[in-house]
Amino acid sequence: MSVQSSKSQTQPWVQDHSRGSIGSSLRRRSNRECWCGEQAVIRTVADMSNPNCGKNFWGCKDYKNSFDKGCRFFKLLDEDVIDEMDVKIEKQKKKIKKLKIELENTIKLLRMSMFFGLMCFGMLLILGTVLMCKSTSMWNGFYLK
Repeated sequence: MSVQSSKSQTQPWVQDHSRGSIGSSLRRRSNRECWCGEQAVIRTVADMSNPNCGKNFWGCKDYKNSFDKGCRFFKLLDEDVIDEMDVKIEKQKKKIKKLKIELENTIKLLRMSMFFGLMCFGMLLILGTVLMCKSTSMWNGFYLK
């Protein structure tokens, strides 16, 4: 008798997938712990009368049958993926907010730099014009004598 068939006899509505793989996103989260501190395993609901039939879930590895349920840890993988996506979405929102603030600060700095540059250019233009007028009037007076 295989390990799978012995488990399905003690828990007819659960199939154990502790050695299987069901996707890269779940492999990253394979170190999930249940409430008793043990590493949770991926299982599949096999009871046809259960509305979650065929769905994978994290469960306590000590769950044996309806009498010995371990710590009763249960979390559908769909919920786990949704929780992971919610965390990623919140991180992305924070990153977007930070980038918007950084963009606004950069725009303010650019505007101030442009204003300062135009002011300097205007001052140099005026100063150059004044100096040219003085120097040409000096030369004009010198050549006329």
